[in-house]
Amino acid sequence: MASPRSRRLVGAVVVAVALLVAVVVDDVGVQARLHRAQSQVATTRSLVSRTTALLSSTARSVQQADDGRVDTQRSLTEVTAEVTSAKHLLAQSQAGIESSDVQLVAVHSCTSGVDRSVAALQAGNQALAVADLSSVAAACENMIDTTAGGPVYPFDFADPDIVVAKGTYYAYGTNSTAGNIQIMESSDLANWRKAGDALPTLASWASPGATWAPAVIHVKRSWLLYYTAATAGGRVQCISVATAKKPQGPFTDTTSAPLECQPDLGGSIDPSPFVDAAGQLSLVWKSNGARGQPATIWTQDLDARGTALQGAGPTALLRPSQPWEGSVVEGPSMVLADGSYFLFYSGNNWDSAGYAIGVARCAGALGPCTKPFSGPLFGSQANLEGPGGAMVFTDKQGQLQMAFQAWLPGAVGYPHPRLLFIRQVDVTDGIPHVEQPG
Repeated sequence: MASPRSRRLVGAVVVAVALLVAVVVDDVGVQARLHRAQSQVATTRSLVSRTTALLSSTARSVQQADDGRVDTQRSLTEVTAEVTSAKHLLAQSQAGIESSDVQLVAVHSCTSGVDRSVAALQAGNQALAVADLSSVAAACENMIDTTAGGPVYPFDFADPDIVVAKGTYYAYGTNSTAGNIQIMESSDLANWRKAGDALPTLASWASPGATWAPAVIHVKRSWLLYYTAATAGGRVQCISVATAKKPQGPFTDTTSAPLECQPDLGGSIDPSPFVDAAGQLSLVWKSNGARGQPATIWTQDLDARGTALQGAGPTALLRPSQPWEGSVVEGPSMVLADGSYFLFYSGNNWDSAGYAIGVARCAGALGPCTKPFSGPLFGSQANLEGPGGAMVFTDKQGQLQMAFQAWLPGAVGYPHPRLLFIRQVDVTDGIPHVEQPG
C-alpha cells in the first residue's frame, strides 16, 4: 500500500502534468493547494495519458530513426533509457489521485525538463536531451518516495558501484545516454548529481554500446576502473581495466587486449576488485557458462598495480545450486566484515521479479564458499522488484551499505528503468542481514 507521502507525490505528478500540458501555470508560487473536483481528476487523467503517449511515441521514434543523428557510439536502446524513466514516473500517476497537497515548483521543474528532453530527442539532439534530464534530476527525485528505502535517483542506473574519496561518494553505472560509464557524485548517499562519462573512450579492441557493471578501487596512487565490454563485432564479452588520477576520471584504457575473456565458458563479465586481510588485491567475476558448463563466479589474484592477473589461474568460488537462482549466479561483490569473508551475488533472470541477491560465506578470498541460506538474502519487496547487481561498500561512518538496482513494482523489464537503491547491511552472529526501512 502506498504511503501518504507517496500518494501526495503521485497527486503532485498528475496535477503538474495537467498544468504543463494545458499551459495554465501562470504563477506556481501562489498555488499551494488544488481542488479535488471529479471533473478536474478526469481531465488530469486524460492529460497524463496524452503525455505518456507522447513519451512512448518519442521513444519508438528514436529507436526506429537510425538516420545518423545519434552518436554512432551509442545504442539506440540506451538513448531512450532516461526518458523511459520519466515516462514511468508519469505512468505511476494513473494509479491514484487522492491528495491536493503539491510541491508545484519542484514538480513543474521536473515535468518541464522532461518536456524539453522529449523535444530535444525529437530534434535529434541527444546531448541536449541528456543535459535537460540531468538538470532536473533533483526535482524529479521529489516525485518518488525516498523516505522508506525507495530509490535514491529517479533515472536508470544499473549495476551500481560506489566508492568514497575525500568525503564525496562516487557512483558508477552501466552505459546510458550519458556515456560509456555513468558517474554521479553525492555527499550523503541520498542526493545525487551527474558528473559526466567516467570512460569517454573505450579500449581499441572493445565495441561500443555494451559497457557494463563497472567497479572502482584505489590502488597506490591510481584509481582503477574494471568493466565489461564486448570484443569487435560483439563476439564475446570480456573484462578490461582503465586508470585515472582521480575517482571522477576521466579513466583511460590503453590495453591492446582484454584482462580476462574465458571464451570457452561463454565470456567473462561483472568484475569486482577486492583486498583481503593480508593486503592482497584480487578480482572476482562471472563466466556466463557455455558448452555444458554452468555460470560460475571466479576469483584470481592481481599484480601490485592491479592491471594484470597473476598466478596459476582462476579459482571457482560459486555455481548455481538452489532453485531460486534459476541456473544463474552473477554480479559478485566480496567483502570482509566482522572477521568473515562474504560473497554477495545475484541469481535468476535479471529482467524478472525473481531476480534477487544472495550471499555466501567464504573461508577466505579464494574460498571455499558455502551458502548459509536456502533462499536469497534479499528479494522483491513492497516498493521494489527484482533487486540485483549489488555492490557492498563502507560509508563515511564505517557502516556497511549495499548499492543495488531494482525495478519499481509492476514495471519489471525493458523498457522500464532499473533504479538505484541503497540499504544498510549488518552482520549478526556471523550472518549478514539487510536492514529493512523503518
